[in-house]
Amino acid sequence: MALLGLSLASCGDSFPDYHYKMTIYVDGQEYSSVRAVDQDEVTSIVDSTGSRVETSMRGEAVIIDHPNGRTYYALLSKPGSPQYGAFAAELALMPLVTRAQRSQTDNWMGANQSGDLDLRAQDHQAMVAIEGPQELRRAIPVDELRRHSGSGDPDFPAWPMFVTFSDPSDPRTVREVTPESLGVERITIEITDEDVTTGIEERLAWLDTHRGSFVKRRQGQFLDEMSPVARLGPSSLSQGVLQ
Repeated sequence: MALLGLSLASCGDSFPDYHYKMTIYVDGQEYSSVRAVDQDEVTSIVDSTGSRVETSMRGEAVIIDHPNGRTYYALLSKPGSPQYGAFAAELALMPLVTRAQRSQTDNWMGANQSGDLDLRAQDHQAMVAIEGPQELRRAIPVDELRRHSGSGDPDFPAWPMFVTFSDPSDPRTVREVTPESLGVERITIEITDEDVTTGIEERLAWLDTHRGSFVKRRQGQFLDEMSPVARLGPSSLSQGVLQ
């Protein structure tokens, strides 16, 4: 599939649907996952433009079979960013789109839907035309993610959350691990026409039947008493691909 064709392959609007590959480099080894991002321009009576863009994703966490014998997962979401996987490609690629092509929205990551949709669509068409793997920096200055500068906000953490399960048969044994402890060297994002990665449920048999967060709250327990990673759930590992 040619990149030009891919950039125009949206569902009846000018926002492109696309596949992207996230590759994580650990101790000289490469681990990757391909996700599909679907964008639909829909009518909205709330937004001033009369339209808004709905973004959804199909795909899985990156599975890291570490040389130490354990298996780790780079998640599709993280606390405060439930749609991280749907916008991860933008974090790496959108800063490469020239300022002349950039949208006039304050925040192109999807939080602000009220900007000029035509300009935003042009941004995304330019983004999916970028060829080859591009670096996903661990943290990105917020000024690069917004139209205005001098915000003074801290850098945006752009890498995914990493977890492992002490017992792969029990989601309650989830725990977060740091990129340093895994030896993560770099992460890249690439627009691709490869098929969406599937099969994670073969590693985690409970994935298609477990509901809610990884760890269920005990009676009388408040959310702020649980670790952030425990509040996440199966959608952090797989979205839209399980049958």
